[in-house]
Amino acid sequence: MQIRELVIYGYNGKVRHLPFELGKVNIITGKSKSGKSVVGDIIDYCLGGESCNIADGVVRDNVAWYGLLLQFEHERVFVARKNPDKGQQTTGFCYIEVGEKIEVPKVCDFVSNTNVSGIEEELTKRIGISENLYTPPEGQSRLPLAANIRHALYYCFQGQDEIAAKNFLFHHQSDDFITQAIKDTSAYFLGAISEEDLAMENERSILKRRLILEKRKLEENRNLMGGGSDRAISLIAEARQVGLLDEKVQIDYQNYQNYQEMFSILQATMNWTPNNVVHSDGMDRLTFLQSRLQEMRDEFSEIGINIDNAKKFIGETTGYFSEAQHQKMRLESIGLFEQLDFNPDKCPLCSGVLEQPLPSVEMIKASIVNLDKSIANVTREQPKLRLYIDNLEQERENKREEIRLLEAEIDGIYQQEEERIRLRDINARRGKVVGRISLWVESVKNDTESEKQEQIVKKIEKRIEEIDNILDRESVEERKQSALSRIQEDMTKWAKELQLEHCDNPYRLDMNKVTVVVDKPERPVPLKQLGSGSNWVGVHLISYFALQHFFINANRPVPRFLFLDQPSQVYFPSEMDEKQIDWNEVDKMYQFIINRTNEAKGKLQVIIVDHADLKDDFFRKFVCEDWWSSDDNLVPRDWYNN
Repeated sequence: MQIRELVIYGYNGKVRHLPFELGKVNIITGKSKSGKSVVGDIIDYCLGGESCNIADGVVRDNVAWYGLLLQFEHERVFVARKNPDKGQQTTGFCYIEVGEKIEVPKVCDFVSNTNVSGIEEELTKRIGISENLYTPPEGQSRLPLAANIRHALYYCFQGQDEIAAKNFLFHHQSDDFITQAIKDTSAYFLGAISEEDLAMENERSILKRRLILEKRKLEENRNLMGGGSDRAISLIAEARQVGLLDEKVQIDYQNYQNYQEMFSILQATMNWTPNNVVHSDGMDRLTFLQSRLQEMRDEFSEIGINIDNAKKFIGETTGYFSEAQHQKMRLESIGLFEQLDFNPDKCPLCSGVLEQPLPSVEMIKASIVNLDKSIANVTREQPKLRLYIDNLEQERENKREEIRLLEAEIDGIYQQEEERIRLRDINARRGKVVGRISLWVESVKNDTESEKQEQIVKKIEKRIEEIDNILDRESVEERKQSALSRIQEDMTKWAKELQLEHCDNPYRLDMNKVTVVVDKPERPVPLKQLGSGSNWVGVHLISYFALQHFFINANRPVPRFLFLDQPSQVYFPSEMDEKQIDWNEVDKMYQFIINRTNEAKGKLQVIIVDHADLKDDFFRKFVCEDWWSSDDNLVPRDWYNN
């Protein structure tokens, strides 16, 4: 596929034609803002681009439709897309026409007869891309990808910001997911995997998805109808755990393919009968016992208080008894005054006058009598108090025993209830296991559906294994590397021709990292480390021409054109001072492009838009449009200066 003509239709009814020669270099040279870069955007848009990347301005303001006349081997295809409305980046209004000798329509009275997907499908088919599907390796989450015309165009375009890029090599590679798409489709475009291989890859992918479904069905059947030997072994383990099966029973699982022994063992467990769980009314009595226990504890505390008070009282009376005895002895000593001349107003020792008169002897005697009575009373009451305390101590001990008995009865009720709950739980657990065993025993007898499903699964697995044996991924990788080695030969040869950095070393495409690498003896050097802008441009050129050379020789389904935007840009200073331009390098670059195109013998078309305007004959004869005149642009001035 090459481009015969680009055409734009103005809102004013006028038409602008840009014809291109097939199999040759076509150069559009001109000043800035003349619309050169828009040419590539129009081509990309008409070939099924998701969005219109043409910047707002003269073109978007004056053009109604964009069109391309494409040349295939035996026919032509005209595709046109409507200019998106203001504020929009795409449109579904598309037109396509196919014919052996069709020409560009003279007016844009197009009635949309397809959409972007339709253009993509039509061009994919006509360029020769057969049905294919790349399936990512297992464990990767991205979806399978079928190569189409849009993937092929990665090898056909180098935009102004791409041709001198150091961090990426291919068209749109800086966009999200494009690098991975290039990786996934490269084996197909390099011919490393045939259409037959892709068909089997697709079959394998379908079979693997079906295998998952069939295994799921098998598992469901097994869950409902026994679950096979694995299920039986699991049930035996459960039976052991809940005590349905004696641990001493030894089982040889290797002999369980027909379920016979397992069937007998598990069937025997179905004779289990639940433990007798006696109904207990202990929990009803528990409330009464706990209430009684609290009463006993309260009474026990009260008795203790009474004992403490009685003991305290005895202590106090004992002290009183001792003090009374002491006082009596002191009063009795006064009896010696009976024999003296006793004057209560004077001291009997010094005869001094007392402020407070001494009591009379009669009064002292009366006091002694009273003390004797008090002492007698205390002496008489103490044995009664001690007896009272002893009775209280005995009563407290009795209460302590009652409390102990109540606590023991309560603990017994709790233990009895725990045992009842334990037996009930064992019965429940064993009952569940027996229920599952019963289901398995009954289902094993009729598990024919699982056998059929197993045969289906085995058949699918066998076919997948057959495909795996045919499709050796290593052989695919080997064929891919073989193709890349042929491309490498051209790249290395042309790197020397252009005198690129490290050109004495092999240049190669690394499709795993999607970049160019120079294999120096000490270390590999990737594209981004290859130095100057002229080197980056050179690497892009040798890579694209080497790829196209390979695609042509291998007859791979990739369009036979290259669009290059500003390949000489790195040689032009920003001020456009011609004295600073390295014209020899520009000349050498164009000689390279023209020579590679001529070597393709008409099978490769190159379209270049550039500032460069060389005066050499070899350059001038390939100039198809010269927009250095003030009136020459992609969109004629009379379209918008009226």
